[in-house]
Amino acid sequence: MDIATYLAAARGGGGFNPYTAGNKVYGSGRSMPTMGAVDPLGYKERDALAAAKRNALLKRLQASQSQNYFSPQWLRG
Repeated sequence: MDIATYLAAARGGGGFNPYTAGNKVYGSGRSMPTMGAVDPLGYKERDALAAAKRNALLKRLQASQSQNYFSPQWLRG
């Protein structure tokens, strides 16, 4: 690993490095990613946001394919 890659990883909080030795350490020194029950509200919020983005892109694509460039679906993009 060169110095630029090392500094970028240190500055950005690091990512997954397959060459590290030892166990992974997650936030606050935990050795497992989740402890206890997981709140499903975060998953619902993430899925709703992804569905909204997907629907907006599909509407824009549909307007593009019909060459309706002055429709609200195309202009909102």
